[in-house]
Amino acid sequence: MNKLEANISLLFITFISATQNSFLIWIPDSIPHFAFICITNLLGFIMSLACFFGELFRLDVKQIKQSMVLATELIFFNLFLMLAVSGLGAVMTNILQSSVLVFISVIAFLLYKQIPDIGTMLGIITVLSGLAVMTEGNIDSLWNWNVLFLMISNVFFAFYIVTIGEYSSSSNPAIIAMGQMFFCFLFSLILWGIQALTQGAAFTLPSDPKFWGSVIYISFFIRLLYGVVQMYAQRYTTPLNTALILSIEVVITMAISPVLSAFMGTVPEVITPLKVAGGAIMIFGILMTEPQFFNMLRKMFHGKD
Repeated sequence: MNKLEANISLLFITFISATQNSFLIWIPDSIPHFAFICITNLLGFIMSLACFFGELFRLDVKQIKQSMVLATELIFFNLFLMLAVSGLGAVMTNILQSSVLVFISVIAFLLYKQIPDIGTMLGIITVLSGLAVMTEGNIDSLWNWNVLFLMISNVFFAFYIVTIGEYSSSSNPAIIAMGQMFFCFLFSLILWGIQALTQGAAFTLPSDPKFWGSVIYISFFIRLLYGVVQMYAQRYTTPLNTALILSIEVVITMAISPVLSAFMGTVPEVITPLKVAGGAIMIFGILMTEPQFFNMLRKMFHGKD
C-alpha cells in the first residue's frame, strides 16, 4: 500500500462511517450508550477471530498493551462525547468535532516536534472554514459544559489517531485492531454495569430485529472493517492527513442522505446552497494539503512542467 491507496482506503471508511447514522436510528433511546458499544465490540471481535485467527499466534505483550491504550482512548472519547451531544445540535457537534485537526497538530508538535507545512496549515484553515459555512450561521453560545465535554472528547480522539500512527508502523494492525475491540468490550461492559447500578439503566437488550440489524451492521462495518482498514492505512499516511479525510464525513452524509433516506424510510438531510458551498470548500481544503495539488496549480497558471 502507498499513500494514495491509504488515502483511498480512508475515504472508503469515511463513506462507511457516514452510512451508520441511518442504522443508528434503530437503536431505542432506552438502550444505554455503553450497552451498544459493548455488544458491537463483542460481535466485532468475534467476527475478527473468523478473519484473523491465525494472526493471534503473533500476539505479544507489547501489542496487548497497545490495544489497551487504544481502547482506553476510544472509551474516554465515547464517554465525553456522550456527555456532550445530549445538549448540542447535530450541526454544532459537527463543527466542533472538526477541531480535532487542531488538537492533532498540537499533539504532534508537543510529542514529536512536528510542524505542519504551509500547505497543510492552509488546508486545515480551509476545511474548518468550509464546515463553518455549512452551519449557515447556526452557532449558539460556545460557553457551556457541553462544548467543554466535546472538546475533551476531541482531545482523546486526537490522541487515538496519533497513537494509531505510532503503533501501526511497528505492530501487526490486525492484532491491535482485534485487541482494541476486545478491551473496548470489557471496558464498556464495566461502564454499562455502572450505568445500570447508578442510573437504573437497563441491563438487557431488545429483541427487535431492526435493533439487531443495526448491531450487526455496526459490528462488521464500523468495529471490524473500519478499525482494521484504518490501522493499515495509517501506516502510510500521517495522523493529520487521516483527520482531514475523516472530517469530510459530514459532506458525504449530506450527499448520500437522499438515497439512504429513501431506502430506510427516514427524513433526508436538507441540502441548501450554503451546505453545498461549504462541502466544496472542505474538499478544496483537503486537496490543498497535497503537494501535487500545488504543482497542478503552478502548471495551470504558469504553463510549466
